[in-house]
Amino acid sequence: MIRLGLRYKFIFTLLGFTLIVAVPLGILAIMRFSDVLESQVRVRWETIVKFWGPAAFQVAQPSLCQRVLQSFRDEGLIYLKVTVTGEEVCSEHVGDLNAEAQKWLEISPISGALPPKPDVLVQKVFPFRGTAFLHLTYLEPVTKVRYRVEFYEDSTGQIQQRQIREDVPTFSALQLGVSLSTAQALVRREATLIALVVSGYLVLALIIAFMFYKMILGPAESLTKALQRFKLDPSARAHIATGDELEMLAHEFNAMADALSERNRRLEQMNADLVKANRAKSDFLAMMSHELKTPLHAIRGYSQLLLEGVDGPLTPAQREDLENILNAGDHLLELIDNILRFSKLEASEDRPYFEAVETSTIGEEAVKAVSALARSKGLELSYHVEPCTLIADGTKIKQALINLLSNAIKYTPTGRVTLSGTVRENEYIFSVADTGIGIPEHERSRIFEPFTQLDSSNTREFQGVGLGLAIVKKYVEMHGGRVLVESEVGRGSVFSLVLPLEPAHAEAEPPAGEVNHAHSRR
Repeated sequence: MIRLGLRYKFIFTLLGFTLIVAVPLGILAIMRFSDVLESQVRVRWETIVKFWGPAAFQVAQPSLCQRVLQSFRDEGLIYLKVTVTGEEVCSEHVGDLNAEAQKWLEISPISGALPPKPDVLVQKVFPFRGTAFLHLTYLEPVTKVRYRVEFYEDSTGQIQQRQIREDVPTFSALQLGVSLSTAQALVRREATLIALVVSGYLVLALIIAFMFYKMILGPAESLTKALQRFKLDPSARAHIATGDELEMLAHEFNAMADALSERNRRLEQMNADLVKANRAKSDFLAMMSHELKTPLHAIRGYSQLLLEGVDGPLTPAQREDLENILNAGDHLLELIDNILRFSKLEASEDRPYFEAVETSTIGEEAVKAVSALARSKGLELSYHVEPCTLIADGTKIKQALINLLSNAIKYTPTGRVTLSGTVRENEYIFSVADTGIGIPEHERSRIFEPFTQLDSSNTREFQGVGLGLAIVKKYVEMHGGRVLVESEVGRGSVFSLVLPLEPAHAEAEPPAGEVNHAHSRR
């Protein structure tokens, strides 16, 4: 469908209105002019016939028709026939008379009863080909005297003859054919003139339309174009000086554009400040994490040396205290590693390195990394991973599985935790199912937010900083995948990682080296 602009809609509307008004008026004028001309021709020839008819009957002779036709031929006379007391006296016509006119010339002037007084009959004839014409008949009733011979027997018995007079009613008629070619030529000339006038009105309407467009719609269109430019260039403004409401509208638009530009400038500045602050936060977290890991490794190392009896035997109470110190160190190291990973992700410094990896190997290594944690809680840990080759960053996928398994073990007081993997069309799905406490439906939309836990109170039962699932989500999205959650409070949860077998983008950049310290001991 063709979409017209406001300019063309306005111009075409005004031109259409002019056509609707001017063309019917022009046609009516032509029809009226044609009727007036035809009426004038009719009246004139009716007058001629009434005046000349009785005289023609008195002087009728064969040469009469020829003289009359030559005299009135320039005025449109095309044929003539004179009938006196029922007998044709003369008949004459032009040389190029068409068949229709020839037929009307030969037709009888009377087809019914005689009129009581002289009368003129006028008929308009439209031939199939040629010019229309008027057929006029002047009919005058007359009485024809006729004598007949009658034989009779007189008183003496002899045969005698005598003439008897009879008055026979008959008619005299004058038939004329008058061409309307002259009138039609005048009508065509008048139609041409009216067509020129209508064309002039259209041109005038076009000029008026452009003037009104320039005065009214032109500024509105300029304002529309300024708005379109403003979408691409915030510095674009509308420049309209009409001294009316349109100029006021343009002024308001410019004021609004200035306000938006100033607001955008402030937002950009605020965004730059936020990015800078976020980068500073990430840098601070990374620096502090590195600074914390150095003494933490020393604490863990010395604790392990003491547990191995380097400085002599330990009492059971001392061994228990050292194991608690080592466990606390492991937990703190896990928190620091999560903070470091998330800081890299926030700073866009941690990019995936895609290579061919085996799903069974990733699943087995992830289960081994958390097996000790599951045994310490008395949970059943099992896995069944369908073998498949993925194009992925194996380190990040394994870390995502470790985080999901750790969370499942953390929030499962009793029961089991299961890791499974299946191929579905062009995707591979890792699923971690547990029989833990479950997740309320209103909490599922926020558990992937950084530093968020189900229980954020100071007296919460489960430890952690709330970065595990946030890291999982970012790692999976790096691969073009998604994380699905199904859960029922009191019965457990199922987290699924849906990964494409081959991501649409693959960066051949080796990883920066990641070591999982969540449950390792020296």
